Amino acid sequence: MAELFTSTTIATIIASLILFLVPISCSSPFITDGSRDSPIPQSDIDLLEFPLNLEYFEAEFFLYGSMGRGLDNFAPNLTMGGPKPLGAKKANLDPYTRDVIKQFAWQEVGHLRFDIFSHLWHGI
Repeated sequence: MAELFTSTTIATIIASLILFLVPISCSSPFITDGSRDSPIPQSDIDLLEFPLNLEYFEAEFFLYGSMGRGLDNFAPNLTMGGPKPLGAKKANLDPYTRDVIKQFAWQEVGHLRFDIFSHLWHGI
């Protein structure tokens, strides 16, 4: 019988738990338009920030896992000068799994591009 959880599954579960347990303390200028006098209530801004931070986390996770490099290398315009991940490295995956994870990574980069540029376009 195959293992119930692979090391990749366990790493994903642990990373997801950490993400949900760590409070998010900074506000994105893309959502607040850089001002604290935004007509959008802070509670709504926080609700918009969480999925955006999750997209960043997923993109970095899958990029580093499949290619050993993150957003700073593939889409520096999306990082906005933020800190690099600590302890991220390329996973030891078979070629098929690496390709699947790489496709997840590009999908997450696409989500970030859409989220950020749609917020800029609509002035949110």
